[in-house]
Amino acid sequence: MTRRSVTPWSAGADYQEVSRLATEVKPKSNRILLIFGVFLAIVAFGGALLVGRTSGGSVSVGGSKNVPAVVATKDIAASTQITAEMVTIQQYSQDQAPPYAFRGKDLVVGKFAAIPIHTGSAIIDYDVVSDPSGVQPAKQAFLPIPAGQVAMQIPTGELVGAGGYIQPDDRIDVLVSYQPTGAKQPATRTTFTNLHVIRVGPAGSANTRGISSSLTVIVTLKQAEDLKWALDNTNYKFVLKSVKDYDVPDPDTGATTMDSFTNTYHVR
Repeated sequence: MTRRSVTPWSAGADYQEVSRLATEVKPKSNRILLIFGVFLAIVAFGGALLVGRTSGGSVSVGGSKNVPAVVATKDIAASTQITAEMVTIQQYSQDQAPPYAFRGKDLVVGKFAAIPIHTGSAIIDYDVVSDPSGVQPAKQAFLPIPAGQVAMQIPTGELVGAGGYIQPDDRIDVLVSYQPTGAKQPATRTTFTNLHVIRVGPAGSANTRGISSSLTVIVTLKQAEDLKWALDNTNYKFVLKSVKDYDVPDPDTGATTMDSFTNTYHVR
């Protein structure tokens, strides 16, 4: 009878064997996870393509876009009456729909913009009014009036106001013709000089040069009183000064009467 040899048990040998088996299994597990990940990516990509085809080429994140809202197709200035061409209907998902927005164009067409409405903005009930009188006018900027002075509006026209060439920031002199008390002859003289024009035309109109009905000038309060009297009681005309003479004092030319005119120009 042959006796088999028995290898003594060794804990170190068993540990090495287990480590070897684990090393062989680990790469196989990694390959399985990699294949599974690739499979999931392919499924997700296919699902995205399917959703894109069924929704017209775009993926809807917030759900079905079935909530209509009226939006502006162009910038609409305040006080403008809204027409059908200025608005359109845009669909939103339930969670992205603008709150308080109008749902139909007929609800806003014919009304007036209460505030400026920008292109692409949803129109809500606070944006429109039924009557233009309900539009709050924008506050105008303060006039640049220096301390201690006032702004005064004076009438003008083509023949009075240098043919409409007076524009903001110009300087003008005022000529007046009048009948002096006790004098036998009328007189013409320069009264107000270097008046600073800050506006051409009334508030709300374009502040540009051209023929207008009024000019706004800067004067002292006393000058305002004197200018008011001159405009009411004399025949006046404005002359436009050269920009090179704004800081040059005007000479005292004295009054022009029939006698002085005759002596200067030798006419009878």
